[in-house]
Amino acid sequence: AFAVTGPLQDDDHGSTTRPGAAGALATWSTADHSCRAPLHPDDPLRLWIGGDSLAGSLGPALGELTGKSGVVQPVLDSRVSSGLLSRDFVNWPKLGGEDMTLYNPEAVVFIVGANDAKNIPEPAPRDPRWRAQYSALVEEMLTVLGANGRSVYWIGAPVMADAKYSARVQGVNDVFQEVIAKHPEVTYIDAYSLFSSPAGTFAATLPVPGGNVARVRGADGIHFTPEGGDLLAGSVFERLDPACRITDQAVSGEVKQTIEAKGSSSVP
Repeated sequence: AFAVTGPLQDDDHGSTTRPGAAGALATWSTADHSCRAPLHPDDPLRLWIGGDSLAGSLGPALGELTGKSGVVQPVLDSRVSSGLLSRDFVNWPKLGGEDMTLYNPEAVVFIVGANDAKNIPEPAPRDPRWRAQYSALVEEMLTVLGANGRSVYWIGAPVMADAKYSARVQGVNDVFQEVIAKHPEVTYIDAYSLFSSPAGTFAATLPVPGGNVARVRGADGIHFTPEGGDLLAGSVFERLDPACRITDQAVSGEVKQTIEAKGSSSVP
């Protein structure tokens, strides 16, 4: 079940940076993702969270964080060991398209890359031919997720305990960022920096909201602990909340429970 799945300041180039949990800078695009208004418990924002097993930690955390507002209905679809390269195992464009039709989300959060990085030869991320092929897969998935004007939040894979593995993760994330740079309507969230030490290396423990330090990564050096899921969920919410005015429109006592798609798996 634990197989790999795998204050804000704008600069002059339209990106936003903020200190990461360990002092590193996390960078996002500043796409305008204004949501419809008003939101209401009887007509909540439809939020879909999907991806590999890292989504299995992120989904419950982000689902709880948004669902307690009463004006967001979260849906989770996490597929262990999946990625864009393993279409014979989980065909994400097909599955994602089916979820988009079934749940009709207005905003989507997607994280993959850990499995793709683990299952490719080390030189691949630097090979122009491989990068072109992988870029096409990212473009395809963005087309599926962003159809009908949906807001897309694409999360890069985090730093890993194994340095060689992390180098491949960086290569995969580079492709994500290159493709997303062509899509100003898409927000990229840099989980690699968020979960790195000040030196840019793997950090098993990090400062978390409230002034404490917590273990944010599992013993395998890959997955998130519940505290790590909360940390990433908080980073996503920092972008989603102002765009959709979730906190401003929250209704006390109208908690929405996260819906798990058939076949989805969450990581306890």
